[in-house]
Amino acid sequence: MKKSFLFLLFILLMVNSRAQINLEKTYPASADLTQLSVSGYKYFLMDVTNNQCLLYNMDHSEWKAIKLSVPAGMYLYDIRYVSETLFNTDNKVELAYTYYSYDTTMLYYTYYTMVVNEDGLELLYLPGCSYVQVKASGTNGTKLLGYVYDYSILLWTMNTVVYSLPGNMPNGVIPLEGDTYLNRPFPNPSNGMVTIPYHLPDGIGSAEIRIINGSGQVVKSYRVDRTFNNLQIQTADLPKGGYIYQLKINEMVISSGKLIHD
Repeated sequence: MKKSFLFLLFILLMVNSRAQINLEKTYPASADLTQLSVSGYKYFLMDVTNNQCLLYNMDHSEWKAIKLSVPAGMYLYDIRYVSETLFNTDNKVELAYTYYSYDTTMLYYTYYTMVVNEDGLELLYLPGCSYVQVKASGTNGTKLLGYVYDYSILLWTMNTVVYSLPGNMPNGVIPLEGDTYLNRPFPNPSNGMVTIPYHLPDGIGSAEIRIINGSGQVVKSYRVDRTFNNLQIQTADLPKGGYIYQLKINEMVISSGKLIHD
């Protein structure tokens, strides 16, 4: 009996020692994971070519395709907060998405953000809005903050609009910013100089912070280490618009967020 037990233990140890990280699926575009309050965990993909949000089950079978209205000559930029009971109280899938146009003469971007449900019903339209965040405010409910600026007029405007939402933030919907390695930059939108707080993982002595434009090009790159815990970047030489900032260690991006230069 004892020998049988030891043999079984040996087999289990051999199996565990061979456990590997396995590739499940490769999606051909930007994808993320969300937890829907009714339908559970889903992957969602931003299909820029066809202007749609594709949702997949955990076995990677397609679940839903949500068509997004993007005017001709404009481009899908971002999808956030894929949820079911955040923006209203029915069980239909809802999301916020942003699209933009670029003025090649005046060299500025114009952004628009919409909140829609899976049928395409418009729940909110924010012209000039390039970035939204959903925040819980305790007993004050759930708030949506939209950052709006408009360079198409001579006296350009910049403001923040605040909306109250009927639902709560799903557990699986996590903003890009605010993790343990990169905190939100300030000011954001920036006006010539921005500070990005960062924290390196244990055992890592240096890393790279990159600024990437809407075309995916790296426009600025900085080597950072443990000497400081924030990086100040000049943005006055950048075209106005939206950018992605990333913290990269070796060849792996471990954290990222959005930066707006006005």
